[in-house]
Amino acid sequence: MTKKRKYKILCKIKLSLNSKWEDLLKLSDEQVDYINLYLKHSSFLEACPGSGKTEVIGIKAAFEISKWKKFNSGIAVVTFTTSAAKELNQRVRKFGAVSTETFPHFIGTFDSWIHNYLIQPFTHYLTGFVGRNGDKSINIVDVESSAGFLFHYDTKIYKDQKPIQIKVTDYYYDYNGVLQVNDEKKEALIKTGRTAAETASFLEKKKAFIKAGFATYSDVEWLCKHLLKKFPFLQEKLAQRFPVIIVDECQDLSNGQLHVLELLRSKGTCLHFVGDLNQSIYEFRKVSPQDIAAYIKGNPFTLKKLTNNYRSCQPIVNVSENIIGNTTKIVGHENQACTPPCILWQYDVNTFNELPKRFEDFVVANDLNAKKSVILARGKTTLSSLRMQKDKYGYSKSQLFALAFHYWYKVNRTTEDINKSLFYLGRVLCLLAYGGHGDSRNQYCPEIFEKVEWRLYLRQFLLGSKSLYPYEENGTDIIWEKWMPKLKVILIQLWSSLKGDITQWKDVSAKVRTPDKDGKIPVKDICSDNTVRNIFRTTTIHSVKGETLNAILLISHHNKQSKGGHFSQWLREGNFDEEHVRFAYVAASRPKYALIIATPQLQTKDLVKLQKLGLINQP
Repeated sequence: MTKKRKYKILCKIKLSLNSKWEDLLKLSDEQVDYINLYLKHSSFLEACPGSGKTEVIGIKAAFEISKWKKFNSGIAVVTFTTSAAKELNQRVRKFGAVSTETFPHFIGTFDSWIHNYLIQPFTHYLTGFVGRNGDKSINIVDVESSAGFLFHYDTKIYKDQKPIQIKVTDYYYDYNGVLQVNDEKKEALIKTGRTAAETASFLEKKKAFIKAGFATYSDVEWLCKHLLKKFPFLQEKLAQRFPVIIVDECQDLSNGQLHVLELLRSKGTCLHFVGDLNQSIYEFRKVSPQDIAAYIKGNPFTLKKLTNNYRSCQPIVNVSENIIGNTTKIVGHENQACTPPCILWQYDVNTFNELPKRFEDFVVANDLNAKKSVILARGKTTLSSLRMQKDKYGYSKSQLFALAFHYWYKVNRTTEDINKSLFYLGRVLCLLAYGGHGDSRNQYCPEIFEKVEWRLYLRQFLLGSKSLYPYEENGTDIIWEKWMPKLKVILIQLWSSLKGDITQWKDVSAKVRTPDKDGKIPVKDICSDNTVRNIFRTTTIHSVKGETLNAILLISHHNKQSKGGHFSQWLREGNFDEEHVRFAYVAASRPKYALIIATPQLQTKDLVKLQKLGLINQP
């Protein structure tokens, strides 16, 4: 684009928008070219990480809205999270001086757009819902809801001849009518080994639930299909109402949402997709970037690109693009603040818990903002032992037992370890057996015991629990859900040795349970928790999608069997899983100044592969 043409386009934009001239001059040729793109031809803007696409969409939408002349139709600008929708709204208002009321246009999430213009006004025609006090709109029920009325829609199934109630919110039917499950823990239970009668009951209960005026967000795509199929005129009406739809983060489109958009496109709607298909990490929601790419390729979409990354320095850009295998030249515009900025660390069982402190030293040495630096992994199990140390009173009862056994039986036990063990065991036994009535200054000694007698009793209790430690089974780490039954067997045997008026075991048993959401996590991780210094936000890759950070420490799981968590699964070689590679790409493209990847000790061939990505090895 020549300077003269760019200046001419910017003048046209300035006349229409409430924008400062100096802000418009900062726009790149690619950004200006897209903002000026003819609205009545469908397009795909492929935007690299850090490309300023939200700013560009905001200016583009504000520019088109400012020229819009129709009062009974408008532009829909949709994205996929409430926070992203809020940011888009703010950008459009900033550049376009748009009032609080955006009618006839829409800016918000895809779900809210579908609800407002299709599901809420028309679903009752499909379901025959008579309404409540004249209100025929659908009530959205959260999948986690335990509202009493839901039991009317339960399906009873049998496993091992035992009845199990399946809630109507536990499952849904996708756009193609295929039964899907909201909670992956229940997937095998609901989809495997069901009788024809049970399968039919699932559908019958779901239809009754919807006919009564209820639905979950997961049900929406199924309802859309049936609505648009039974009342095809709605396709044309919705296309007339929104002749232009801009889809931000288009890589997050599910197949069902894509089909809805195709129906509207076939009736005249122009679609403008914006995003990076390599950042699609929602496969669990039936999102397929391959299908989106095929759809774009198979239809007359004008293709545009944003290849300037204003987030990261060039070495980080190079590593992230090498991970995903991108051949397009992406230019990083952030200054390089660290030398080197892309680093490879290796850990072993003895140094794993030192990673946060090492990361802290690095961040401080390079004068980076710790609050904008994050420790990441693919899954929670990798990070469980690195989370911030808990207060000694913040553990569950099962965790207290595990800590007590650990400090009693650990190698090279110290006097401090013995005191910790007696403290944790005394506390949990006092809570369970004596209602918490004990002397906290003396290992929670109950009134019926003398202090020395209580310490000797705790010692005998610990010796009688030797079979529970170390936290391994057949040479591998034992997880909580497998360790808990073993703990209960020991507790039943030892419970009768407690004296005085104690709470009976049958009343205690339910209180000794697997820690919430930790069933698959190794028991030994709770012991590591007590010694780790970690000042950083420690989370999964999913939770930082869309963020800009100063530095990240991306940690590989030590086990190759970890689903997408081991570094070998982040490389494009052999029988790789495309989504695992995309996860690594999303993580690597978050930081501005420093990208550190930590792996278990490497063989030479693996070290060479990671160095080829652009990482500098610092063992």
